[in-house]
Amino acid sequence: MLSVIICSRAADIPEAQRRNIEATVGCGHEIVVIDNSQGRYSIFQAYNEGVRRAKGDLLCFMHDDVVFATDGWGGRIARHFDDPAVGVVGFGGAHFVPDAPLYWTELPFVSEHCRNDDGHGTLTDCVCTDYFRGGLADVVVVDGFCMVVRASLFGQISFDEKTYAGFHAYDMDLCMQVVALGGRVCVCRDVMPVHTWSEAMAGRKKGMELLRPNMRLFQQKWSHMLPLWRGMELQPQAARRLDGLCRRAADSYAARHSAAYRLGSAVVRPVKRLLGRCGR
Repeated sequence: MLSVIICSRAADIPEAQRRNIEATVGCGHEIVVIDNSQGRYSIFQAYNEGVRRAKGDLLCFMHDDVVFATDGWGGRIARHFDDPAVGVVGFGGAHFVPDAPLYWTELPFVSEHCRNDDGHGTLTDCVCTDYFRGGLADVVVVDGFCMVVRASLFGQISFDEKTYAGFHAYDMDLCMQVVALGGRVCVCRDVMPVHTWSEAMAGRKKGMELLRPNMRLFQQKWSHMLPLWRGMELQPQAARRLDGLCRRAADSYAARHSAAYRLGSAVVRPVKRLLGRCGR
């Protein structure tokens, strides 16, 4: 059975989402809703609670703004777990993770098979299948907007609510736990989820700023295993070079968003305006 676990920002998930799951999943399932309308849980705590309540042998962790455009998606995903080595299946992920505090969408080698809705009805297919071998592409981490995890692994893994807080890095951290156990983390291309990205409408810039502290914690926790790559050919020398470039990119981002940089910009701004007026 498939347990669909959703951390809901309201007392219950949207009725349209529930109807979509019921109509398209195509296999035995349950929907486990964690009511987070009062904000009492981090995503780590909410999903751990979902694991405790779930009865299925596959656990699908899904945001409350995801629906499916593929009929029978539950059975399709379940077949990928016929390989006992597969621990996680998602719909977007990175083949290379550096020793730097960068989220997977900022990394250079990715596989994706999903559809984004901007919240205003504009749909964009995000499809990158260059690294697929058959129906799966092996990656290091997947995006947690929708990911399916083998339930039996939760005797050895969990969403790390001791290290992290908030709503970021739970997906990458869980995947690293599975990789550390020797399991496969994969992206599939025979199911098309549709993600509304409603959190982006609330302010993408603010969301990325909230991501940074958890990504720094992620780097500190997993630095002993990074850089790491799966599902692509990469020589160690090239990996070291790429790791260095990613580190510099992260350092540059941190410098541009530091308090010192903002102070310097505030001091220089009136001088630049004055010089601009003098040059006319």
